[in-house]
Amino acid sequence: MRSTRVSVLVIICMVLFLTGFTQVEQSNRFEVEIRAFDKPYDVINGGVNGILLIKQTDERNRLGDPKYELLSLDTALKTNWEKEMYINRFWEYRGYDYYDGNYYLLFKYRRHNSRDLKILKLNLINGDTVQYTVRNLVPIQLTEFEITENAALLGGYFNYNPLVIHYNLTTLKSKVLPGIYQHRTELIQIKVDDDKNSFVVIVSEKTFDKRNTLAVKTYHSSGELIGNEKLEPEEDKGLIYGRAAEFDYDISLLAGTYSTKRGTFSRGLFVARVNTNGEQKINYYNFADLENFFNYMKAKRRKRIANRIERKRINGKKIKFNYRLLVHDIIESDGQFIMIGEAFYPKYHTNSSFASNYSSYRGQQFYGSYFAGYRYTHAVVIGFDKKGKVLWDNSFEIEDVLTFNLEQFVHIDIKDDHIVLLYLYDNEIRSKIIKRKEVLEGKSFDAIKLSFGDDVLRDTHSEISGLESWYDDTFYAYGTQQIKNMKDTGVKLNRHVFYINKVKYR
Repeated sequence: MRSTRVSVLVIICMVLFLTGFTQVEQSNRFEVEIRAFDKPYDVINGGVNGILLIKQTDERNRLGDPKYELLSLDTALKTNWEKEMYINRFWEYRGYDYYDGNYYLLFKYRRHNSRDLKILKLNLINGDTVQYTVRNLVPIQLTEFEITENAALLGGYFNYNPLVIHYNLTTLKSKVLPGIYQHRTELIQIKVDDDKNSFVVIVSEKTFDKRNTLAVKTYHSSGELIGNEKLEPEEDKGLIYGRAAEFDYDISLLAGTYSTKRGTFSRGLFVARVNTNGEQKINYYNFADLENFFNYMKAKRRKRIANRIERKRINGKKIKFNYRLLVHDIIESDGQFIMIGEAFYPKYHTNSSFASNYSSYRGQQFYGSYFAGYRYTHAVVIGFDKKGKVLWDNSFEIEDVLTFNLEQFVHIDIKDDHIVLLYLYDNEIRSKIIKRKEVLEGKSFDAIKLSFGDDVLRDTHSEISGLESWYDDTFYAYGTQQIKNMKDTGVKLNRHVFYINKVKYR
């Protein structure tokens, strides 16, 4: 009898220990009814100052200018202010950013081959606006928009070559940043560090022997080039993608993916440390060198992979695994850096049709394939130090995601002694809890909390959805939902809504 009680006590303690990690709190929810064919809201993250929603409506004034709806929410998802404005029909909405208490909206003029851009600055307290017109020197195809303390950085391409325009918000003058516009290069990242009054631009380049590599260009906030370092990979390797972990006037730390000399598939990860004296150290980590990279696989397949790796090592052969990997912004925490990447592959479906040939009474079978989206397999998470040494790695299986847009799904919530990995898909928050290389809790599922007790989803799939890091250890989930409610009074039987839920892990 005593042993039975002890066993029960142990089980209860284990349950309490595990559930202590998985308390998903959805304390606040905002929802607004929408029509089936409404344009989607853009959600602009204002950190501790809240969120801005912006949407172009179908309504137009007598000049044909579309009306935009803007709605500012605080961190409790309560409305701060609402604003409507008509924007000239020739101004095309292209992007947004948030900086120091103001939201910035970017528009591009699309008439008579104009190169001009417009930046609309909105005060988060009352929605008051200031407009800037950027008189462009070149017709840039925009891909990047970043706001710094005194400038807007506009990145993109002209004649298939990358460039970045620096627009001074005080002098109202623009210039093309030096050192970027080159043939057959690619713009990888613009990263701003206001504490150091500088920013870096990472571009892909070629070495003298035509291998893929990356260059780190450091600029003062005024747009002056103060550092330009090109990474020199090993002779049999090429660097295909990278993100800045840390940068200063003297030292830059980058991490990303490497491949063969001119390959496009990732063979592994690299961490590079480079200084302005030309000294650089690049550490390479084949996917097979990572302890938990293949943990997303089923046990039998993972064992076959491990046996294959061991045989190749014994025979002195190269270990080759090819992956497509999205690498995201690197987070610094307690003296280490945490990088997350997501593996994916394009998925195609094959269909067939039967056509009759009436002249010969015979039929012909036709086959064709079409792109069905990108299938995500897993996320890999690594921690490394300032010298570029990997300290640990882990992974998170996400093979249920199929999407037409390549974007970041998995985010991380760093706690004192563990990390929560989480993403939103089909109205569920999927999460996993790790502690460095250990798994404290496997994949769990938490449904998005609805507004009323008798709300029921008519369809679990959401055409628009996402989950983003908000402020501190708080996230917000957003998307569209079709909801039925047959019991609650004062609630529509059916409603189509756009929602935002505040999400926090306790």
